[in-house]
This record gives sequence, C-alpha cells and structure tokens, in this order.
Amino acid sequence: MGGPTFQIKVLTRKQTCVRASRNKLTTYKYLAKRIEMIVRENPTIPVDKLKGIIRRKCNVEVTKYKAYMAKKSALEKLKGKFKDQYLKLWDYCETVRKYNPGSKILVKRDQSFTVPIFQRMYFSLQALKSGFLAGCRPVIGLDGCFLKTNYGGQLLVAIGGDGNENIFPISMAVVQVENFDTWRWFISELLEDIGFGIWTFISDRQKGLLEALNELAPECEHRFCVRHLYQNFARKLPGVELKGMLWAAAST
Repeated sequence: MGGPTFQIKVLTRKQTCVRASRNKLTTYKYLAKRIEMIVRENPTIPVDKLKGIIRRKCNVEVTKYKAYMAKKSALEKLKGKFKDQYLKLWDYCETVRKYNPGSKILVKRDQSFTVPIFQRMYFSLQALKSGFLAGCRPVIGLDGCFLKTNYGGQLLVAIGGDGNENIFPISMAVVQVENFDTWRWFISELLEDIGFGIWTFISDRQKGLLEALNELAPECEHRFCVRHLYQNFARKLPGVELKGMLWAAAST
C-alpha cells in the first residue's frame, strides 16, 4: 500500500507450468494431525486408501511409506506406543485378577538381561473356563499364528465349540516363538485350568505340538484339521471332484 504498482494486461507466452503435487514440508507428523480423526474411526484403514484421503484432504501427493508413518504416528497418539503398553502389563494382570475372580493370567520375564525382557503371557478368564466345561463338547482346537506387531511374537490359542456350532475361546498365550517348550507350557497351563480329562485335540502340524501332547496327554485323542489337510492336498491334487471326495471321506 502506498508504493509503486503495475498491471499485466497481455500475456503472450504460453503457460507451461503444472501444479506441484508434492511438498517436502509435508512431514508425517503434520499428516498424522490431519488424519487423526479418520484413523480413530477406522484404525485398520489400508495405507493405499489413506493415501487417497490425504490427497483429497491436504492437496498433496505422498509416498506409501510416508502415509504408513503418518498412520503409525496417529495410532501411537491415540493408543500409546507398544513399548509403553508393555510397561502396563503388571497393572493389567492385577486388574483382571481383581475384577474377574478365578481367572488365570501369567506373565513370564527373561531375567538374564539387566532390564527384564517380556517372554510369554498366558490368559484365561474364569467365565471362559466354566462356560467351556458346562456347555461345550470335549473337543479342543489348538492353533498358532504370527503377531504382526513391532515386536513380533506368536499367539497360541485353545478353542472349543458350543451347541450352536460357534467358536468358543478357552485360553490364549503370547509367546516369542512356536516350539516344543512354548506348546508344552501352554498345554500344561490349559490342562491345569480345565482338568486332565479325556479330551480330543484337533490341530495343524504346529512345531513341537505333537511332542507336547504325547508327553502331557498321552491318553487323549489327537486329530488333524481337515481344512489344513486340504490346503496341502490341493497343492498337488487340485480340482472340485477330488475336493468333494476328500470331504466325503473325512465325514464318514
């Protein structure tokens, strides 16, 4: 205001500039603030879908990695960091024991380090144990899967089936690796909860599971899950007809 001014009346050159869709100043921490409510409403939103939302909301194109980091940062702000949550395990165990009498929840630590390291955790609520014993068949499914977290680990589970053919959880454990030692520990705690009765166990070919069952429950029946058998079967013998024959044989 008050200084010299000018006005462009004619532009003879053709404009060739394009709109810039990337901005180095757009950090993942800034993006985390912009998408916090979106992540709160849908914590499992795929990163590819999140990239499109950022493009429309912030008018900027970001890499898949930056969108992933923005989502991770938003989740940490909403739920806290994984490392901080491990520090709260003792309080969590005491809360479960206090408000769910009869429940068993165990945490084991590796004491060989200067700072104790989380090793494994067993979890079983009293309502689950009593519900299984009162209303489910004497058939127990055992399985394990990888945990997709920053610290890895594996989840071991024991499930039953109720009268409506629904899955009924009994107990679970978080362990570092799946082997004979962890399966033996998990099954030992499970049998201590539900009793050393005549159970039928169904599983896939988990590492160390067969040896653990033979040692702890030699009198119990052990069968393999047909769905897992079929997955191996279909690799070499695909086809609808053979699939029907396999399931017909399994059901006799």
